[in-house]
Amino acid sequence: MIEASSVSMANFNAISSLLKQVLDFIFGVVGNYGWSVIIFTLLIRLLVLPLDIKSKQSMRKTQVLQPKLQAIQKKYANDKEKLNKKTQELYKAEGINPLAGCLPMLISMPVLMCMFTAMRVMANEQIVQMLLNLKDGIEPVFQNWFWVKNVFQPDSFMASIIPMFGDPLSQIQGVNGSAILTAENVAMAKNFVQSAEYSAIAAQFGASADTLRYTAKLLMWDIKIPLEFNGLFILPILAAATSLLSSKLLNAGQKPQPAAQGDQAQQTNKMMTMMMPLMSLFFCATSNAAFSIYWVFVNIIQIVQQYLMNVYFERKDAQESGEIVQAK
Repeated sequence: MIEASSVSMANFNAISSLLKQVLDFIFGVVGNYGWSVIIFTLLIRLLVLPLDIKSKQSMRKTQVLQPKLQAIQKKYANDKEKLNKKTQELYKAEGINPLAGCLPMLISMPVLMCMFTAMRVMANEQIVQMLLNLKDGIEPVFQNWFWVKNVFQPDSFMASIIPMFGDPLSQIQGVNGSAILTAENVAMAKNFVQSAEYSAIAAQFGASADTLRYTAKLLMWDIKIPLEFNGLFILPILAAATSLLSSKLLNAGQKPQPAAQGDQAQQTNKMMTMMMPLMSLFFCATSNAAFSIYWVFVNIIQIVQQYLMNVYFERKDAQESGEIVQAK
């Protein structure tokens, strides 16, 4: 069990490292991490597009089979072995792989987690390098993107352009194989952020307690708004909105289910429709803006893709229905 877990973690780290190398390569061509993330997102979605189309076809075929599946469930309700056998026979006869509908999710979720790790490492490298440069008196060069001044900080009016003075930088850890995130560099950056030297520098960028525009206590959180904030909280809001729209389009593309299954399916869909926007808002509010850009554009591409597939399959269904009526 421990060996299998170690292998899985090694594979996860290898994929995250590969994604980061691809991002760094695109950045070398484009010269801006915000646009590099968008180009990378398009490449990823193009790679999984055939699986998305196959998944959609499988889901629609499965929905058409619902009356037959319910008949089998009713007939063999007391014989689970026979029920499973007859269900598999029906799937085989209709040429349907019930797992095909899950393929995009099985691929996109690990990619999402690896992407999050890759961007966290990338952001941490940039932050540590920037802090070491500031320590040596080198003026920082920020990677901006539209309203976001530094894509390696959150898109929020509660985030400063550089780390706040006194920030423990607990999210930054050493990474094996990284030339920047060595134990020595990370320790040096963390100590520097706590120093009087950094306090004077942070004040220039609105990242010290003396340069806060507003402070308040909200339940368990301390709300702090710096004079020079990094973003406008647009990406987290876009992430929540596009996540909600994507869920709505996905549900709109599914055929109504029979009442016996409809209630349970509707409750599950409602719960997911509510949870995903909230999760999107939280992740993008607490993560660096580069990851938020990735999240938002994944949703936008899925919305366009889902809309086009819904239109295509609805026209196909209407055409097939017309052909059946003519045949009669």
